[in-house]
Amino acid sequence: MTKTILVPIDFRVASLNTLKLALEPYSEDPIEVILMYSEYLDDSITELLFYTPNKTVANNITPAFREALEIIRNRFEGKIKYISIELFHGHNKNAIKTFLEANKVDEIYIAQNYQLKMSKRAFDPTPLLKKSSYKIIEVNINNDIEQTEHEQLIALFN
Repeated sequence: MTKTILVPIDFRVASLNTLKLALEPYSEDPIEVILMYSEYLDDSITELLFYTPNKTVANNITPAFREALEIIRNRFEGKIKYISIELFHGHNKNAIKTFLEANKVDEIYIAQNYQLKMSKRAFDPTPLLKKSSYKIIEVNINNDIEQTEHEQLIALFN
């Protein structure tokens, strides 16, 4: 049976260390991975009319983050069925529950010692995820705050 895991991200390479640690122990069926990015929607009707999730992802994803995703896909090729980036816009426990049910999430992985660095319209979903009744696994990532993105990419190989 395929398992679906969720990892909150901030579109920085360092946030993918949680995914790396989540995938390492699995040797069973391929895993479906959902990378969740949380942001507030704009109140403007015009903005909402022309809003597309793909545009938001394209505006936030960096070449280093894209490269890090490719490294993870290649390193865990037999373990990953697919990786998708999903946007979350809710503000309460019911919204997160609905999101998790709709995406058929089995486990949530959160870094103990990495604080998501969100942009101005984004927010850290960790408190909402912890309030959900889903299985949460906290991993301890070895993350040096002063590392460059290139050094963080190299660390994904280790």
